[in-house]
Amino acid sequence: MKPLRSFASDNNAGIHPDVLKAIAGVNQGHVVGYGDDAYTQSAVKKFREHFGDDISVYFVFNGTAANVLSLKALTESYHAVICPEAAHIYTDECGAPEKFTGCKLIPIATRDGKLTCRAVAEAHGLNYEAPL
Repeated sequence: MKPLRSFASDNNAGIHPDVLKAIAGVNQGHVVGYGDDAYTQSAVKKFREHFGDDISVYFVFNGTAANVLSLKALTESYHAVICPEAAHIYTDECGAPEKFTGCKLIPIATRDGKLTCRAVAEAHGLNYEAPL
């Protein structure tokens, strides 16, 4: 049985009251869509304050879209993604990463859900010696 609360999906819970209040506060009149508005520009400015001016910001609908787009940016369709067997992309994304990237997800057993060089080597029957 799945727990009542988990990180399975950002769609499982309601919107935080402060976020809902902020949305209601700006939901007035008409604004040009698709990022050409003051609200989007303000958010991009905040991201640049934190991460630097040389970044690009892409808003997506939900966490699955963010995960899939990030994996797609890093892979080619003939690649595979090695992940812990408990990884969110493997257990909760319902096949979206494989469908939209073309990559096979390869889950491996880990002791604590963390992917390490040792865990990957052991999963493939290799001896692992940590670098000096």
